[in-house]
Amino acid sequence: MSSYELVELTLDPDEAEPTLEDEFTMTLVGKDIDKLEDPESLKIVSKQLLKVIVHKQAMIRALCKRLIDLESDTNLRKIKIQ
Repeated sequence: MSSYELVELTLDPDEAEPTLEDEFTMTLVGKDIDKLEDPESLKIVSKQLLKVIVHKQAMIRALCKRLIDLESDTNLRKIKIQ
């Protein structure tokens, strides 16, 4: 098994709170989904939302990697795992 580096970065929980724009989007999309009655339409919406979620996850992962490179060692802990 190859070794890897585990990185732990401290974050402020308040920074992860949804914004007003997030709340608005969730409400709007939720209402549109509630209006759907056709199972095929629900499948399409579900797949599209999954694509958006996975894309956002990939972007967050990339930004975290970049942040780790820029962050000072005071907020960062690296552990080498063999």
